[in-house]
Amino acid sequence: MISTLFMSSKEIRSQWRNDMRTLMIFLCAFLFMYIDFTFAEFSPASIIGVAVYFVPRTLLIFILLLSIYVGSRMGIFLAVVFGVMLDIYIGSLYGIHTFGMVAFVVFMHTAFRVFHRDFVAMAFVVLLLIFFYDAYIYAIYSVLGMIDMPLFDYTALRSVPSMLINALLFLIVFVVARKVARVRKELLKQD
Repeated sequence: MISTLFMSSKEIRSQWRNDMRTLMIFLCAFLFMYIDFTFAEFSPASIIGVAVYFVPRTLLIFILLLSIYVGSRMGIFLAVVFGVMLDIYIGSLYGIHTFGMVAFVVFMHTAFRVFHRDFVAMAFVVLLLIFFYDAYIYAIYSVLGMIDMPLFDYTALRSVPSMLINALLFLIVFVVARKVARVRKELLKQD
């Protein structure tokens, strides 16, 4: 508090811009988490008498993209915060979402930093990581006996439809993540 009294007006504006950028990132992340939960109310959908699950992962897509465009520290921070929130909200096995999100953000940032300029390669990598994230959650729940869905049913009725919906939603999340990253760069230039 006392240190703010001795800050120049330029430093105060810089701090305010940084706070606004962080607030905007959190609001976007909350929006994507809300979209994920809203889709859960419509899933499973009955198609020709078969229950098909559509599980969007817009929040994870957003965090993965931010780990590339904003930085790994922001991506890991968001993965921890929203992973804990998901673990608390879902409440069946604590830590599974937090660990999974952090692990996939670290993997995305270290192995695939090169692809941020190539849209198709980055989209493929992000969707592949979403597929592996779902498979990771399925594997943990299967090993612990919390679900009894056979692998073929999981692949045909949950994994493939979820990948299709995530591929469509990727475009929207990509645009938002790029806008957030661009606003961040503009705010940093003004300092």
